[in-house]
Amino acid sequence: MCLIVHKPAGLSIPAGLLLAAAAHNNDGWGLMGFADDGALLLERHAEVDTQALLAAEQRWRRHEYVLHLRRQTRGGSGLDNVHPFKISEGLWLMHNGTVHLKPRVPGKSDTWHLVQDVLRPLVQRYPGLLSDPAFLPILEHGLRSENKLALLDLQQRRIVLVNRHHGAELDGLWLSNTRWIDARLFPLAQPPQRQEWQPDPAKLSFG
Repeated sequence: MCLIVHKPAGLSIPAGLLLAAAAHNNDGWGLMGFADDGALLLERHAEVDTQALLAAEQRWRRHEYVLHLRRQTRGGSGLDNVHPFKISEGLWLMHNGTVHLKPRVPGKSDTWHLVQDVLRPLVQRYPGLLSDPAFLPILEHGLRSENKLALLDLQQRRIVLVNRHHGAELDGLWLSNTRWIDARLFPLAQPPQRQEWQPDPAKLSFG
């Protein structure tokens, strides 16, 4: 299971949280957000280099962004399956969970198929649909609670978290799941998933 972290402008993501999450979600990472002038912030990396990840957190700390750490479950490795995915011009997506779609293209993830076969055709037919608050409850119902999405609309300068209430809040951050969050370091009152024990980040080794 991957991890999505939404970080409002001015907040920081604790290094211990990043390192613990990266230890178990090390099949690529990406971020999307907004610069001060409204321009798109976008990074996608096929490998998790923790030093680069920590440097990105410092570099973009004053901005609002969403971070995705991938754990490969469906689809192959490589940049093609790293989040975020472009749905249409100015509209980007990150996904955590499993969407049970019949794979059409071998090696492509369920998120890739969700974008290519469902969301992109919808947006082409009905521009603005994914930004319509009336459609979001329908999307949440169809995806069910185990799936969370982060949608970035560049034109509206807005990030929408789908199934937000099935995630967790931590000191102003939003986490799509809590499975990789060390309860000893970051105790949560009502985590949506059991907080599994994590090794001491200082003892982790990343090749």
